[in-house]
Amino acid sequence: MSAIVDVMDCVMSIGCKDPEQQCSMQTRYRASTCAAYGFFFIAVVVIMHKFTDGDFSVVLTMSSAVQCLGFFLLSQKVKFQRTVAGLSSRTLEMYVIFFMFRLGSTLFKNGYLPIDRSGDYVYQLGDIGSLLIVLNLLYAIHKRHKDTYQAEHDTLEAWKALPACILLAVFVHGDLNNSPFFDTVWTVSLWLDTITMLPQLWMLTKLGGQVESLTSHFVAALITSRICSFAFWLYGYKEIAPLNGGANVAGYAIITAHSLQLLLCADFMYHYLKARLSSKQLVLPTIDV
Repeated sequence: MSAIVDVMDCVMSIGCKDPEQQCSMQTRYRASTCAAYGFFFIAVVVIMHKFTDGDFSVVLTMSSAVQCLGFFLLSQKVKFQRTVAGLSSRTLEMYVIFFMFRLGSTLFKNGYLPIDRSGDYVYQLGDIGSLLIVLNLLYAIHKRHKDTYQAEHDTLEAWKALPACILLAVFVHGDLNNSPFFDTVWTVSLWLDTITMLPQLWMLTKLGGQVESLTSHFVAALITSRICSFAFWLYGYKEIAPLNGGANVAGYAIITAHSLQLLLCADFMYHYLKARLSSKQLVLPTIDV
């Protein structure tokens, strides 16, 4: 990861300006956030009008778009507040691995893509955009704002579950790509997506207290993305059933993975909604470690 950060350090140092010469950060911060939501709304309208025929599979495309929005909102929080406090590097590193596996399937095979025109490249662009933003956030953590990174609280090593994800995918995977290799690659990304947010949720719980509002929006956006993905696969998992009429093990595995993703985020979402409805900042319960 340090090699990637060093390369980005050279690229991003070109043309940088003194932050003190910029206009009001708070004003720009709010304007940027509003612009992000506005652009997202316009993008959804364009996608619905130009890239779908009203098929339910567009829900999967929306999951990719909402996820990208969440990462962008988080990057804006880091950019304007100039801090990465509360942000887990371990979660972002897991997302890099996750996107590499998923794009390793969706850029070459179309078995797990939306069946409408949004599956031609819109869905993949959402993942590529998310990956680029994640790399930028890692750069911010380890270079630009490394003095604000709370490494002592970012202790959950979720990457150790990678071998288990690969092993599980090798033995249980679908065949929509008509390729054991690419079907396995996609299934690895599925199980990785189940555990990517664990370090972030663990870190926020360890920190306790008040969490930045935009950080809450980031996690809420990712949860919304997973709800969309769950809805799509709940509708389409039957397509993975064996033609010989055997048990649809791979289909049930997909539903199980998405259910676990939602369950793991349920506690955080409860506190998030409670804070939103009471017009207060999000407060997570603390734990002693």
